[in-house]
This record gives sequence, structure tokens and C-alpha cells, in this order.
Amino acid sequence: MPTDNASLPDSAPTVAKRSRRKSARPSEIVEAALQVFVEKGFAATRVEEVARYAGVAKATVFVYFPTKEALFKAVVRAKIVDPLAGFKDHAAAHTGSTRDLIMRALHEWWTRIGGTKAGGISKLMMQEAKRFPELANFYQSEVLSPATELMAEILQRGVNRGELRQIDIPHTVMSIMSSLLFLSMWSQSYGLDRPFCGEILSPQAFIDHQINLLFSGIELKGSVSCA
Repeated sequence: MPTDNASLPDSAPTVAKRSRRKSARPSEIVEAALQVFVEKGFAATRVEEVARYAGVAKATVFVYFPTKEALFKAVVRAKIVDPLAGFKDHAAAHTGSTRDLIMRALHEWWTRIGGTKAGGISKLMMQEAKRFPELANFYQSEVLSPATELMAEILQRGVNRGELRQIDIPHTVMSIMSSLLFLSMWSQSYGLDRPFCGEILSPQAFIDHQINLLFSGIELKGSVSCA
């Protein structure tokens, strides 16, 4: 008959596993919420569905996120705000050309946000912003404003270094962001594997083409950039 001490090693892994599971719950709930929000929209999403998708009780969701609005904000911060903040650090440390920096910014945005499930958040906000002005204000302050400000800083960097002409920076920023929004909306609405309009759309080729068009208009020809 085994002693009490002999049974202790078997119980330790169970405790550790439960501890890891509990610490992982917020991120698992956020991941589940992203799937449901993008599929259903904000208004139609029910916390019960998120809980079922995450494999937890509805009450467990409310332990970490007291309201559906708080859950949505957590999704936006984890899936969009954090990646944008990470790229801001990369942009500050960049020593190459402004063209290369914009190229990197747009491709990284697609890889980390636009081409993922998180790309559906933009579509959701365009559809439901008027119905939920508090969430629209949140999205404006934590996503849109920082993103446009960062791109404006990158463009101003190019002007200051003699790489770009004196340009209308706010409208140039909107031109860049509108092309990204189109790409994300197209992907979420139609998918990228079917040629609804012309050939199958390649995100990487599309981004490269947009940058070529952009720089054909704003690049200062024959200039030498300064570090």
C-alpha cells in the first residue's frame, strides 16, 4: 500500500498544470473573443458564445472582463495596439531610407495585423462605430490617432532628410492608410484566393505597388538623403 509521501510527486504536476491554465485564461478568452467579434460583429456578439469558444464558464469571462465593452477593448489592445507600439520602437531605431521604413511598416502591418483575424476589427468599426460612439472614440484614441501620427512622423523624417518633397502630410497619410484599409476589407469580405476583380490579389505585390505609386509622386528626384 503506497504511503502518503509516495503520492506527492503525482499531485505536483496537476497543481502546476492548473496554475498555468489559470494564468493563460485571459489570453485564451481574448483570442476567443476576437474570433466571435469578427464573425458576429460587436452588437451581435454574446458573452456566452465567447465563453463557449474559450472553453470556460460565462462567469469566468466576467472575472477578467467585467463588460463586453471591456472585453472588446482588451482584444483591440492585445491584437492591434501592442503590435503598433512595437513597431514604433523599430521606427525610432531605423537608420536606413524613409522608403525602406515605409515598406517595412506596411508589410509588417499586413503580417501582424491586416492579414490576421485582427484585420476584421477595422471592418467591424466601420460598420458599427455610429451605434457605439464610446467604442469609436476608444478606437480613435488608441489605434487611429497613434497610427496616423506615426506615419506622419515617418513622412516628416523623409522631408527633413531631403528624401521627399514638401508634401501635404495629412492627406498623404490618409492615402497610405486608405490603401491598407482597402486591402484588409477586401481580404475580410471576399478573401484573397478568388479573383472577384481581375487577377487574384497578392497582398505583398499590392503593397509594393502602392509604395511605388506613392514614391513616384512624393520622392525628391536626384536628392541625397542625410542621416
